[in-house]
Amino acid sequence: MRFKVDRGEFLSALQKAKNATEKKSALPILNNFLLTAHGDKLTIRATDLENFLSVSIKGNIEEEGKIAVNADKLTSVVKSLASASISAELKEDKLILSGGRSTFKLVTLDPEDFPEFPTVQTSAEFPALDLIKAIDKVEYAISKDDSRYALQGLYVHEVDGKTHFVGSDGHRLALYWREGEFPMELLIPRKSLKVIQGLLEDYLGHVSSGKDDSFIHIAGEDFHLSMRFLEGEYPDYMAVIPTSFNHEIFADKDSFLDSLKRLSSIAESSAFPVKITFSDHVAILEISDPEYGEGRDELDVDYGGEPVEVGFNGKYLIEALDSFDVSKVWIKIIDPDSAVVIESDDKEKDPYLCVVMPMRL
Repeated sequence: MRFKVDRGEFLSALQKAKNATEKKSALPILNNFLLTAHGDKLTIRATDLENFLSVSIKGNIEEEGKIAVNADKLTSVVKSLASASISAELKEDKLILSGGRSTFKLVTLDPEDFPEFPTVQTSAEFPALDLIKAIDKVEYAISKDDSRYALQGLYVHEVDGKTHFVGSDGHRLALYWREGEFPMELLIPRKSLKVIQGLLEDYLGHVSSGKDDSFIHIAGEDFHLSMRFLEGEYPDYMAVIPTSFNHEIFADKDSFLDSLKRLSSIAESSAFPVKITFSDHVAILEISDPEYGEGRDELDVDYGGEPVEVGFNGKYLIEALDSFDVSKVWIKIIDPDSAVVIESDDKEKDPYLCVVMPMRL
């Protein structure tokens, strides 16, 4: 095997592929990339047995072949080289990398030991930007509790001609949607979202998606990603989103966020209880910590109804409000014990809402 590639393109592909490697695996081969030089392309494959990622770049392939090489060391070497291009050649059991006046010889493993990759099947297409935006807006709400297996992923499916992207941990729910049909249901594992973000952060095209009995597949012009299915059925999240309310408050998102962050300065941890009282055009936020003291903050809101007092996990409110792309939000309340809905005041600009369960204080 012998090839020459652009250093910047090679490094970018390696960094994307590293997100799919397993650093603490009992199988040493999973700490490696499988490099395949064929035709006019160099393909980097990486897997942790949950994600199977292939990234390809253009190259001058002088001799075809394939080899497995340590992912961390290869990435570090390529990053350290000062040259614009890199030459690589396999001699016996060493991959020799040359750039500028530097040469490295990396130990390799038998490529036949590398896991077999699933066959990619796709049947639907949508803009990569929509998926990146969806992950950015709902990932915070996805469950990290191993016992809630079906909630450990981003749920994607169609409702009334809109594609819904949903994340929930049972205490809160985030929903982002885009106009357009989507002919399948996908439950993308939380562990795979970082891999997707790395792939699509500078990708401006469309991605294709599909699934088979074991895997979800996503493909672009220069990559293929297969992600092992999460088992279990996603809950009926639409049933937990209230549609009628007794109190509707119109508020400035940034002012609300600033107030919560000020109060968090005396909280013992990032998760802190906060009591909020909405009354005549004002919201009063209060925190009390037996070890560190008390805090109180006020902000103006557009509300003229009966006073209502609700307790929240302050961290949940901060994360929810941080995900809005508009300056004004609606806070909709039934009563102090029922789910609270926070939604954008401009659903065309920011088609997003979140549901937060209150807490007793």
